[in-house]
Amino acid sequence: MFVTSAEQRGGLFVAVVTGGRPMVKQRPVANLLPALEAAGVHSIAWVVSDADAPGYEADRYPMAVYPREWAVEYAGDHWMLPGRPGPDDFLGAFPGREWACREAERRGCWGVLQLDDNINGLGFVRYSGFSKRFVQDQNGGLGLFADVLSAVTLSTNARTCGAQVGSVDPDSSLRKVARAGFPYSLFVEQVGPGREEWFGPFEDDITHSFQYGGRHDGVTAGVVPILQYSKETTSKTGMRKKYNHTRSVQLQRIFPEGARISLRKTHSNGQGNARVFHTMPPGAIRNKLRVTDPALFGQVKRRIERLAADYFAGDALAKRDKVLERAGKGTT
Repeated sequence: MFVTSAEQRGGLFVAVVTGGRPMVKQRPVANLLPALEAAGVHSIAWVVSDADAPGYEADRYPMAVYPREWAVEYAGDHWMLPGRPGPDDFLGAFPGREWACREAERRGCWGVLQLDDNINGLGFVRYSGFSKRFVQDQNGGLGLFADVLSAVTLSTNARTCGAQVGSVDPDSSLRKVARAGFPYSLFVEQVGPGREEWFGPFEDDITHSFQYGGRHDGVTAGVVPILQYSKETTSKTGMRKKYNHTRSVQLQRIFPEGARISLRKTHSNGQGNARVFHTMPPGAIRNKLRVTDPALFGQVKRRIERLAADYFAGDALAKRDKVLERAGKGTT
């Protein structure tokens, strides 16, 4: 069933980077975490600052708490805006992401699975009701994602590899098991020697991919397009209300060769109001994905092929049943 070994899955630290969502019900990813334990991934924690931790509702998973004072100092040395942040300024998620990597290294783990706290569903090929059920009910849910993403990271030159957000159309890249790209919100990163530190405050995940994808030693950042996820988009909790158009503008200033900006009337997180968008054209990641362990990557490929065959067969049946149901309603 699994592509990776029990030792490899057991050597993965899972870090849910969170802030501003004190109630467990505000963090829907909590519903997906038990599937990791079923897959043999047991090192799981909420990564939160000591400024937020006292008011956070506890659940079965511990908190890996980082000092706000450390975060401000770290942010000042990794700040991608003019000046330095003050002690009360909004820092974004990147100090928490850096702390997650350091925590994985302290625990002797080979990698970290980083998750946003507002992920609310997983899918396969296209994010839909059937796709969600296919992954979460039949194929291990987040355990499947951790297994495949870990295997791709360990069998290629990708230092980090993630699933693809469901609002992005994957059809053009479904022919590839994995490719160079920009992982957001749900990704595995290899820690230890050669790891890049995190910079911010905005678009830290994109910046991180550029850091790896432009290195002279040939490593890169990757995605597995067929694995998809969705995020809760309606609440004003967490860090969302802090983000504005400056994030895209500053990203384009720093990486003019790889990031483009435009003004659009709508955007993918469902808010509906006009805003400045950023896009990364094909080839924005300079270093291509390259297989370094053919045997392990071959297992990944066969696992994806089996899943795809089962998925398309089940999807066809689900569509047939839906058509028959609608036809029946039309005759009454």
